[in-house]
Amino acid sequence: MKKLFTIVTRSIFMGLVISLLTSALFGQGDYYPLNPFSESGKFYLAHFNEVGTFVISILIWIGVGLLFSWSDTIFHKDWSLLRMTLTHFIVTSLGFTSLALLAGWFPLKWQAILLFETIYVFIYILIYFINYQKMKKEIGLINQNLQQEP
Repeated sequence: MKKLFTIVTRSIFMGLVISLLTSALFGQGDYYPLNPFSESGKFYLAHFNEVGTFVISILIWIGVGLLFSWSDTIFHKDWSLLRMTLTHFIVTSLGFTSLALLAGWFPLKWQAILLFETIYVFIYILIYFINYQKMKKEIGLINQNLQQEP
């Protein structure tokens, strides 16, 4: 339960940070929990009041947090590193892109989706490379300690 609470609060915090940045860029002096010019933003603001739109945004932010938290369990499977990485990438890419569209973080246009996916792939590869180097170093230290034992 504590882990779920942590995931939810972190998700809401990150969503608020993103919404503040979005409002600074697109809000014209007003606060919006999502881009008011995106298709989702236009729909939510036309069909719901500000509180309803904010609640929808919070639920989407929580969904993003739960997606990434749940997808980490893929790395606990007894699969090859390649299979785990590809499965994790596909699940998070499809889920995150869908939630980002619902959150109104970018317009529903193929150029915007392609740009979003390109940025996502770049960040994913960067994080993967950093984690790979950390694991390689840890394994090297473990092997070194095993060789030193009598």
